[in-house]
Amino acid sequence: MRVEKLIFGAIALTALFAVWWIAAEIGIVSRFLLPSPSAVVQAAQRLNDGYLGASLLAHLKASVYVVLSGYLAAVLIGVPLGILMAWFRPMEILLGPLVSLVRPIPPPAWIPLAILWFGIDMSGKVFVVFLSAITPCLINSYVAIKEVPAHLTSAARTLGAGRGALLFQVAIPSGVPMIISGLRIALGSAWATVVAAELVVATAGFGFVIMSGYRNFESDIMAVGMVLVALIGFIMNFLFRKVEERAIRWGDID
Repeated sequence: MRVEKLIFGAIALTALFAVWWIAAEIGIVSRFLLPSPSAVVQAAQRLNDGYLGASLLAHLKASVYVVLSGYLAAVLIGVPLGILMAWFRPMEILLGPLVSLVRPIPPPAWIPLAILWFGIDMSGKVFVVFLSAITPCLINSYVAIKEVPAHLTSAARTLGAGRGALLFQVAIPSGVPMIISGLRIALGSAWATVVAAELVVATAGFGFVIMSGYRNFESDIMAVGMVLVALIGFIMNFLFRKVEERAIRWGDID
C-alpha cells in the first residue's frame, strides 16, 4: 500500500508539473501571472544569493526562529493545561469557557492586535504563532486524558493505584498518541501562521519574501517562497509522523 501511494503521488506531482510547464512555456497563461519552472529556478538562485538584504538561509532562520519560539511556548503551556483541565474538574470549570471563547478566532485575526501590543518586532509574530499552536496542544491533551479506557483505570485502582499514579502511570501514557498528534497539528498550524504574520509585518522570512515579490511584481519570487513553504511544511509533517508512529507503539498499553 505504501509503495502504491508513493507511485500515485509521484504520478500526480509529475502531471501537475507538466501542466504547469506547458501552460507557462507555450503561453496559455501569461508568465506575469504564472512564471515558468525555469524562471522559478532562476528566482531561487537570486534568493539564495541574497534578496532584499538577506540570503535564503537568513529568511529560513527568521521564519524557523519565530515558529519554534511560539510553538515551544504553546507546547509547554498547552499540554500541561489540557491535562490539568481533564483531570481536575475545578480547572475545567474555570478555564473551559475561556478556551471555548478564544478557540474559534482565526490566528491571523490576532495580527493587528499583536502589532498594537508588541510593535513590529519579533514578539508580535511569536505571540500569534503561540496562539495558533496552543489550541491543538490543549484540546488534544484534554481529550487524550478524558478518553482513557475505563478498563485501564479500573485495573489500576484494583491494584491499589492512587490518583497520582493513575495520572502519570496510566492516563498520560495511554494518551501519548493523541497528545503527539496534537503536537503535529500544532506545528503545521504554527508554520502556516508565521507565513501569514510575515505577510503583514516583517523584514525577513518566507512570508516577507512572498509579500515583497507581490509588491515588486515578481511572481517568480512569490512562487519560490510558496514552494519553499510547502516543501518545509511537508518535511516537518513527515518527520513528525515518524515520531507519532513511535509514540503510538509506546503508548499502546491496552
